Amino acid sequence: MTHSAPTDGVRALSAAAQASRFAAGALRWAAACACGFAGLLLLSLALAAFERSGSGAPADVSAAAYLDFDLAVLRASADRGLGGSDQAALLRLWSRRPDWTLSPAPGSGVRLASVRDTWTAVASDKSRFRTAARGAADALPFVIGGLLLVFLAAGAGGALAPMRAAGNGRRLLFAAAVYALVAHPLWSMLDPALFYDRARSAGSGLAAVLFVAAFAGTLSGAAARALFAPAQLARPGGRAAFGRSARVAARDAADWLTPMVPALAGAALFVCARADQDPALQGATSGLGALIRAALGESSAADRLSSCALVAGAALLLWFAGHRFVLEVRDALGARRFAP
Repeated sequence: MTHSAPTDGVRALSAAAQASRFAAGALRWAAACACGFAGLLLLSLALAAFERSGSGAPADVSAAAYLDFDLAVLRASADRGLGGSDQAALLRLWSRRPDWTLSPAPGSGVRLASVRDTWTAVASDKSRFRTAARGAADALPFVIGGLLLVFLAAGAGGALAPMRAAGNGRRLLFAAAVYALVAHPLWSMLDPALFYDRARSAGSGLAAVLFVAAFAGTLSGAAARALFAPAQLARPGGRAAFGRSARVAARDAADWLTPMVPALAGAALFVCARADQDPALQGATSGLGALIRAALGESSAADRLSSCALVAGAALLLWFAGHRFVLEVRDALGARRFAP
């Protein structure tokens, strides 16, 4: 007869608790992204409310009427000159004509548009808000994918860190991990064509995600901290020890990764803008690249500032979503640090 111990099922309960923690973190992150896009919509509404500067110039301010009057006076003066008539009265009449000036348009200047007109301008298919929102949605997978690769690299580094004190075979594996996780990402950032060649980009797939993760040495730094951390020098004691070491390394990487999120958001913007210039990716352009080109080509200073504000809002949205992702992953991995 077998008796069940109080600790039977603790593993299943722990796994279920961990799964629920990840699910709650995913829901919180999705809610944060929704709030971020709502903030971008509010920014677009505020900008659209001040975009209209009144009606244009009225039709009766044209110089045609003044020119017709001058031609009539000259014609009458020529007829009188030929007929020998006195032209003094005609010249006095001409001298009293006011100079032509362009009168200001009624209602010019900054004014608030109606709520209906503002919403129509923002909700139209070709509005700047739709362009900015589409660009932010296109760049968001690069930011999240890059952060996820950094966490995976840190976890792999933490799992492989004990091998540097093991035998020769495991040391070779450790050296290969150092090259793959630290040296190679840094070396790829030294390619000037990725930054200066207008006909080449990182693409819009895994290569772009790797570029974002490796930007500013983020992936290499997180992996190096995990591989060479003194706290990871415990003896490998099976699958549980490796998993625990990976978890500790990924959890510690979250604290170091938090200030690097703005750099990765900027790298995602750069990737999307460069993808718009790649001839091989025609038809798959990003909204942010189009918005940046629109900001450079606007004739009005107010329109340029509006486009730049939306680009800045999209960048802030990417930073906010990436920051929340790092916090949620850190909380899901455990609020406390466990010794390996």
